[in-house]
Amino acid sequence: MNKLSNGGCLHCKAKSDIFDHLSEEELDRVESCRVSMHYRAGEIVFKQGSPCYDFVCITSGLVKLYIEGENDRRLIIGFVKPVDYIFVPGAYVDKRHHYTAVACEETSACLVETEVLQNLVNTNPEFANSFIKKISSQAISLITQIASVTQKQIPGRMADTLIYLATKVYNSNPFITSLSRQDLADLSGMTKESAIRVLKTFKDDELIVIRGDEIELLNIPMLETISRNG
Repeated sequence: MNKLSNGGCLHCKAKSDIFDHLSEEELDRVESCRVSMHYRAGEIVFKQGSPCYDFVCITSGLVKLYIEGENDRRLIIGFVKPVDYIFVPGAYVDKRHHYTAVACEETSACLVETEVLQNLVNTNPEFANSFIKKISSQAISLITQIASVTQKQIPGRMADTLIYLATKVYNSNPFITSLSRQDLADLSGMTKESAIRVLKTFKDDELIVIRGDEIELLNIPMLETISRNG
């Protein structure tokens, strides 16, 4: 993890659209407490249970968010990519992180003190509205993810995962991913062995093809059917 130096918030082209509602003076307040950081692949951005001092905006790279459970089990609840904030509900409740964030690849981010953003929410209605919409969007994604891993069978969960990665995370088909088979399992709510087994079934059925780090969805309509049927 390295601290970076870059330009100010006012003319930055890599800032979240929630800041479009801030005045120059308000952006200066954000800039006064902003710190730019660089994380290597696999490096922890923040850990579940640790104190929450900052909101984190991802400006390059990719970050996975996961809940740590018993016996070293993990459930990946989503990804954050440029340019968006990792909203931390604990900032408004107990000042603790309730999940872990880890860089999937070389990642840069801006950290802004929670108190500054909370003050802007209290004083700028348009910013507050945009802020709440972003939090609501993340909450909906979390609910959808939890519903998938609790209500669907293993094939349906993996179909959801592959479609989600292609359409929401990488916006590409085929896509090149740095995620391991364990990551795919953690995102699908299953063991690594089950993930490998269902991926092989999908390959044998010519639904997908895997070339090293590249995954291509060959039959998205069928994967969507498997997803719907659970």
